[in-house]
Amino acid sequence: MNPAPHASPQTKPRTDLETNPSASFHSAPRANFRRAYGMALAGAIGALIGLFWYVELVHTNNIWVRDCWAGIAIGGAIGFVLNAAEPFRDGAWLKLSRMGTWGGIAGAIGGAIGLLIGEFVLGGLRGGLLGRSISWSILGLGIGISQGLAHRSLQRLIFGVIGGATGGFIGGFLFEALRVALAERFGYAPSQALGIVVLGAGLGLFLALVEQALRRAWLQVLSGRQEGRIFLLTNRTSTIGLDERAHVGLFGDSQVARRHAEIIITSSGYALCNRDAKARTRVNGTQLSGERILADGDKIELGGTRLVFHKR
Repeated sequence: MNPAPHASPQTKPRTDLETNPSASFHSAPRANFRRAYGMALAGAIGALIGLFWYVELVHTNNIWVRDCWAGIAIGGAIGFVLNAAEPFRDGAWLKLSRMGTWGGIAGAIGGAIGLLIGEFVLGGLRGGLLGRSISWSILGLGIGISQGLAHRSLQRLIFGVIGGATGGFIGGFLFEALRVALAERFGYAPSQALGIVVLGAGLGLFLALVEQALRRAWLQVLSGRQEGRIFLLTNRTSTIGLDERAHVGLFGDSQVARRHAEIIITSSGYALCNRDAKARTRVNGTQLSGERILADGDKIELGGTRLVFHKR
């Protein structure tokens, strides 16, 4: 019989997050910053890719055709990269293809509609920052909708609509302001590229900030390959495991089952249920049997991965 973990001198030392109950609270700002930074970076990269496609592939003097293709290229690329970034990091290729496809399609549709409407607004306002901001806001709206579609979550859809529209409006305002201010000094192409980067980063940033401000329940990984990672619990049933379709994918832990556990939203709260008879699931050090309603701050052990549950 193996000695108990606390009695073994060979046991791996626990991190501050595990030994100090308040450590997860103090680490939350750092995890939130990483999430916001990652989303902003993904948005900026997607915007640059979209601009490259547009410049290389679209050659027309017709302003309507040009704006339609610009919206498709830029919106589609931003939507794809924003949705595909996390599955790519996890190596979850099936999830990447599904989420990236939803992101690309919704972003392309939103981009095309947004920039075409923007031309009508610009015509009515005779140019100006407001018209451009509105058109990019609609592009952001399409990308935000893709977040809800990709995660199949109404709550994510609401977060995406608010964050995408806000980020698109503010990012679009900054895009146009930078393009106009810097074009005379540095030329049109560099100023446009910088403006597009700011637009994409703004979209990603505001999607992350709205998500953090409005989220109701989430899991934060305390130890394992994904230490510090935050998973929102926005679906009625959130699956946890190694399956690429899992809402909380704990990849890299061989002790975690493909469909290890679920967190279900019930009338009593968020209930944790074990879904694999052979899988090890503990809550606050006690083996889980049946269903358990989680309280804010509960520590969960799934295989060799430890997490903390939070709710508002």
